[in-house]
Amino acid sequence: MPAFRFLLALVAAVALHFLGAQIWGDIPRLFDPFLVLVILYGLRGDLLVALGVGLLAGMVTDAVTGGLYGLHGFADTIVGYGTAYAVQRLVIRRPPGVFLMFALAAAAQQAILVGLVMLLLADPAMPSLASTLVKVAVTGALGVVVVLISRSSTRRLDAWKRTRTSKLK
Repeated sequence: MPAFRFLLALVAAVALHFLGAQIWGDIPRLFDPFLVLVILYGLRGDLLVALGVGLLAGMVTDAVTGGLYGLHGFADTIVGYGTAYAVQRLVIRRPPGVFLMFALAAAAQQAILVGLVMLLLADPAMPSLASTLVKVAVTGALGVVVVLISRSSTRRLDAWKRTRTSKLK
């Protein structure tokens, strides 16, 4: 069941990516739904799951965007692992901490991508600082919204299960 949920989330990220590209062509540069997915799974604290999700989401990102294949796969794997590692050692529950975790992970991904592009290409095209800062801020804000919605729906589902089972007894 968790693998099916991940695949559904990955399909939703692909659909969101293409929808954003159709609405406005610059949205993929300012918003990365695959990175949000990687960080969400990293927030669970399971290192192996975060590695796998980062690798798969990064490879799908590379396939969808048409860039250097493996570039996002490598960066997202490191970001997923780093997020899970940090969550194991820190208590991140409140929205400011969640925002900071998403923003730092987005900044780390951008730094890794820039470093890899500089290593691999002779004359790389670098993203502007403004677009990078916007991407970090949007990722942080969207991460907080997604986490709060997820927590609220989980609480509602648990309350519904409790009331449903208490009526059956």
